[in-house]
Amino acid sequence: MPDETTNLRDFAADFKSAAFRTELRTSWSTAILYRWAGVPVAWLAARTGIRPIAITFLALFVALSLPVVASVSGESSAPYFVLALAILFQVLDCADGTLARATRQTSTLGGDLDFLCDMIQWGMLYFAIGILADRQFETGWSYSAVAAMAAWARLMARVTRDRVAVEAEPKDTLKPFGLLASVSLVLGGVSGLIPFLALSGDWLGVAVWALLIYGVLDIIEGGLPLIWRA
Repeated sequence: MPDETTNLRDFAADFKSAAFRTELRTSWSTAILYRWAGVPVAWLAARTGIRPIAITFLALFVALSLPVVASVSGESSAPYFVLALAILFQVLDCADGTLARATRQTSTLGGDLDFLCDMIQWGMLYFAIGILADRQFETGWSYSAVAAMAAWARLMARVTRDRVAVEAEPKDTLKPFGLLASVSLVLGGVSGLIPFLALSGDWLGVAVWALLIYGVLDIIEGGLPLIWRA
């Protein structure tokens, strides 16, 4: 049943949290472009009795559909469909967490599923962009293969970052900007802009290679704490 006592302000409280301030430092494009849109979606879900895990699975379905849409849609419309679905995923990805926090339905299972869906989405989005490039330039699966390597690099970067991360800081504390924080601001910050690469047009091939370079740089950035501690 919907929670009649929950109002929109309870969901907007996300913007006052330490987690949001951290997101502005580490993934500003996501915070600016998608987080605000996830708030009314989460509020409407609460009013209609939809649980956070249902939004997570809906986001997973959207993510899995990206390569399919890139393959079967009309060549001129496919980039726009891919972009629209990628944006929809980002909004849903923000909404499920907001809904869980506002309605006190957070759980380890929900957090793990959210993480897995996020990683699947990047893999599917990268692959979809590779498919768009192959269709445009009639290169078979060449760009798709490069995009798949870029997706692997992104996953490797996340695993590396989680494995060698320094001791977690208090959630209400942010360090002053240093070299590592500045690198993270650039590499992590632009992540939310990746869906717009679907509209690269004649530069789609360059965009695919840029994703691979981005993934390699992300691995290096994730491993910097290990190098500094050695």
